[in-house]
Amino acid sequence: MLATFLLPFVVLYGLNWLIFHPGIVTAFYLDPPFDTPQPADVIVVLAGKPERAKYAALLAEKRLAPRVVSTLVDPDCLRESGVREPCATRVRNTVDEAVAMRRVLAREKVDRVMVVTSRSHVVRTAAIFTIVFYGTGIDVNVLATPLSANPGAPSVREILSFFPSLGGAALGRFDPELYGWIMQYRFWLPIRGALTPVQSV
Repeated sequence: MLATFLLPFVVLYGLNWLIFHPGIVTAFYLDPPFDTPQPADVIVVLAGKPERAKYAALLAEKRLAPRVVSTLVDPDCLRESGVREPCATRVRNTVDEAVAMRRVLAREKVDRVMVVTSRSHVVRTAAIFTIVFYGTGIDVNVLATPLSANPGAPSVREILSFFPSLGGAALGRFDPELYGWIMQYRFWLPIRGALTPVQSV
């Protein structure tokens, strides 16, 4: 029974180590996972660390996508009103970001999306966006920010929040209203990993 609980943790922690140190996997893959940008219709930069926005801007400069959008602002609303504050999406976590972007980008009939997030966050982000965008016909490519000189160790908190986040993503994909209701009363629920504010990831 202990092995049943520990195995997913060990696998996820090991996968995060490979993402943190892509040199390890180059013996098996020419292009390490989450390190290869692909042309897209839009770049989505997740809220949080400034390195994400900087990397997204660099990708746009390379003309890999014609525009960059932030998960903090609804681009359709911004085009119509021109006022940023009333167009805030008020996302609270990565699941919120994926659900908000699914709604916005499906409305815009986008075909290909690049999602930029921190390297330590990329495994969970890829899982969340895969679930939330399932069935939309939108191709999602999740990218990690470039490897720093001192990558550090993968966060145990990030690994522990993986499965609660997947539950939140599935609920947000198939029953957005129930997901919204649960989020309204989230402080009473023991699923903190799926409810981490975007500012802290």
